[in-house]
Amino acid sequence: MRVEVLTDDAIVVELTADDMKNLNITYEEMDYSKVETKRVIWTVLSRAGKSIGREINTSGRLLVEAMQRETGGCLLFFSVEHGVANRNRKYLLKKSDYIACDFENADVLFCCAERLNLSGLIVESKLYRSDGRYRLVVRSRTTGTGLLKPCLAEFGKIVGEGAVFAAHTAEHWHCIAEENAVGLLSSGRGAS
Repeated sequence: MRVEVLTDDAIVVELTADDMKNLNITYEEMDYSKVETKRVIWTVLSRAGKSIGREINTSGRLLVEAMQRETGGCLLFFSVEHGVANRNRKYLLKKSDYIACDFENADVLFCCAERLNLSGLIVESKLYRSDGRYRLVVRSRTTGTGLLKPCLAEFGKIVGEGAVFAAHTAEHWHCIAEENAVGLLSSGRGAS
């Protein structure tokens, strides 16, 4: 288990497949209405607190965003909002409107951008590069990501979802196009 402190009220916990196995839970089984998920969340929070050397204050509304990892583990983003209605309510979100997709080469990336541009589903798109690979991070115009996933998966490999994954990409990859990457790629292909 790896813990990263983002702010006084937000941390990210990365659980490996072994961590998930030791906690006796899978990503698919995570549902905060279930007692087992609550046990796992509080166990992870307790261990994270020991790891960073301080107790994590959960006196406000706790939001937990879970993102599945291809390796069998998951990322858990914990944030606490203080002074809001519904104090002490706990939320677990497993869906997000950010999707990150890796592409083998520029040609495949251009084809995907053309298709996405025609779909009209994209509100925000950013393009990154690292070690010869391209990563497109998109945010959907619709609620959820169901319509985007098939298009992205046809051309590339979906590698993650969620605001935490998008932020991680922004921190560790080189940004090539910070705004409207899909539109820029689509118009660039048509001009060539």
